[in-house]
Amino acid sequence: MRKCAVCGLEYGFTHACSGIPSREMLEESVPPPGLRFAPLHYFDEAVKMLTWDDAAVRRASRDNNSLLYGLFFLAVGVGIPFGAEIARTVQLGYPISWKIFGIRYAENFTYTLVWSLLVVGFSHGLAKLFFEGHGTYLGVLRAFSLGQLCRWLILSPIAGSLLVRAGLVALLMVVFEEVDGIDRMKAFCLSAAIGIGLWAITYWYTTTGLAPLP
Repeated sequence: MRKCAVCGLEYGFTHACSGIPSREMLEESVPPPGLRFAPLHYFDEAVKMLTWDDAAVRRASRDNNSLLYGLFFLAVGVGIPFGAEIARTVQLGYPISWKIFGIRYAENFTYTLVWSLLVVGFSHGLAKLFFEGHGTYLGVLRAFSLGQLCRWLILSPIAGSLLVRAGLVALLMVVFEEVDGIDRMKAFCLSAAIGIGLWAITYWYTTTGLAPLP
């Protein structure tokens, strides 16, 4: 498949160009905003991404602010279980070891951040290798970062952890589709395979760890 440089339409062998740039082409021609303080705006953009707003995903992939606010969403998402544990400890009347909680939070946050960077890089590499993805690693990382708001779904009293995992898989799918230019079904299969693989690795590590085989 080729992509017309004028109208942005993908075609096989021949193509009758209308000469009118597509909406996506017009969006890409707008320069990204500089660094700015607009938490409500980026919260709204993240919510739109979680409702599969294609335009919001494309905007996030071109905006460096997505990295900063995505980092904040990630930090809060990682801290929510710790906050619940602290509240439960206070409710039971036990003393709180802030040092231990701080160390555990820092370790968890660092692990999640590094793991996310590796997952995005690995996923983007597979998209380019097998599905002719034409996006950039930074573009995928920006959009995926802002979508970390889905980690706040852990607040749900019913299957919060499951909702977070499903949200991350859906986020990967829409990012692959809009940023890497992959067909939706291929993007779904790739993101689902990665999600299942990560779940299997996590389950193996938490149950057996790095112990040698008998």
